[in-house]
Amino acid sequence: MPFNRLNHSILGEIRPRFYLKINKDPQQAVEHIVERVKNSKTVTCDCSHHLIFLKTPSWLAHYWSPEMTVRIEKSEYSGEVTVSCLLGPRQAVWAMFALIYAAIVLLTTFGGMFGFVEMQTSGSSPFIWFIPIGIVAFCSAYVVAKLGQRKGRDQMLYLVSFLYHTLDEIAEVERIERK
Repeated sequence: MPFNRLNHSILGEIRPRFYLKINKDPQQAVEHIVERVKNSKTVTCDCSHHLIFLKTPSWLAHYWSPEMTVRIEKSEYSGEVTVSCLLGPRQAVWAMFALIYAAIVLLTTFGGMFGFVEMQTSGSSPFIWFIPIGIVAFCSAYVVAKLGQRKGRDQMLYLVSFLYHTLDEIAEVERIERK
């Protein structure tokens, strides 16, 4: 994704993140974003102090609709205001796929170990099929997750664009790289 070109890690691909710098008080920036969201029909938000959750409204949302977590805070040392953004699926979708991956890995590992042990002792085992079935299931879950990520891509880019334009109205926005 173009806004994530600085982060090539696996986490950066699954849940893209980026950082911005603005020259504005964090509270004023949060208030401005919340005010813009109230006037917008294409974005909703939940706000808690310097943490904002930007979402697609329910009438536009589908199962794969993304959420963007925006944290605006002032650094104690440098005094600059940073905007940390994290994009990803809704928490329910995220938890479901974590559970699916964990279940597949556990069943494949323990079923495969049991199959190997049984094959070593008796010569054959139907449990050895857990390994190829688990690999196919894991790859299938990964492909489904990537297709869902692709389906939510336009909404994800819209949330990023909305944040950039909203912050650009009150201060100059600069992209920064963090390690």
